[in-house]
Amino acid sequence: MDNNLPKGITKRGAKYRVSCMVSGKRTTATCKSLTEALEALQRFRRGLIDDEHGAEHAVWTVGTAWEQYIDYRVAKAVNSTSNHKKFTWYGKIILNYFGPALSLDDITQVKVTDFYDFLTIEKKYSASCTNYLGTLLYQMQLFAQKRGRKRLEPKRMETRTITKGRIRFVSEAEEAQILEWFRLSGKDDEANLFSFYIDTGLRKTEGLRLKFNDVDMQTGRITVWETKTNQPRTVRMTKRVRSIMAGLKLRSISPSDHVFAHMSERRFYRDWLEMREELGFDDDLVIHTCRHTCCTRLLSGGVNIRTVMAWMGHSNIQMTQRYAHFIPRTLDDAVDALDKLSEFVEPESTVTSFRPLNRV
Repeated sequence: MDNNLPKGITKRGAKYRVSCMVSGKRTTATCKSLTEALEALQRFRRGLIDDEHGAEHAVWTVGTAWEQYIDYRVAKAVNSTSNHKKFTWYGKIILNYFGPALSLDDITQVKVTDFYDFLTIEKKYSASCTNYLGTLLYQMQLFAQKRGRKRLEPKRMETRTITKGRIRFVSEAEEAQILEWFRLSGKDDEANLFSFYIDTGLRKTEGLRLKFNDVDMQTGRITVWETKTNQPRTVRMTKRVRSIMAGLKLRSISPSDHVFAHMSERRFYRDWLEMREELGFDDDLVIHTCRHTCCTRLLSGGVNIRTVMAWMGHSNIQMTQRYAHFIPRTLDDAVDALDKLSEFVEPESTVTSFRPLNRV
């Protein structure tokens, strides 16, 4: 060992090994000469990272990392369901909390835990929304690290458990109450969108991406081309949805216009939270509940389960069978079978007393 070498550099045969602790993580490099080793050590101490070709990279900020990561996500998407607009709201949440100028290496586990508390306790976001934000935050860090723009290991956020028990749906009384709140608050557009989701069962993004040339007023059909499963499907319009579509069509200029272009997704979400709080509903009443409601109403109305599967765009029959307890015909058949069996079973005698057996 050469004791004259600076701390952090050791000589191994004809090469020099650089090892330096930076922000709690050991960073190493192997150099051919002492000059290269000294330069590498200086870069490490200035917060710069070497890639395999010796190029110098600065650690990204949260703002830069988010921009680069979303560009990558959109560019590699196989269909048009992934675009920059889809991530706008999530980006605002992450950037506003951490700050766009924060270095990625300054995202500690404590900061990530505080972010989780912020989402769940202060903002009261749903489990699925909270988990998705946590995934985006982690994937953004991992994306940067793999490209030499982050030294420390990405920090994961705690995952909230999504209950698979009771399926929340909107009762007829709750629906009337919600519609009345929207109307009295002067939010007729929000009331129409709520009714649209209840009657069609479309996912939130499917409804907001719907165009007028996807709505056939003559046949009463709505075709959804961009779906979660990448399988287009068609649903029929109720009289209420027909009326809403006819009114909205008067506002349109081109058939390629989005049906709900006048609606802001973020504004509708804020109005939904306000409605839920003022009417005293629990946090489990989310916008996606409208989709659950449509499915349960179709099944409770006696519609064949495979027809409901096609209507909802479920990828398999098991998805639809989660709602099987809403099929009254099945329950009626079951109790009828029990009644028929009980008709043939007559009690032999009436038990008037009970004495325990004598055991030896």
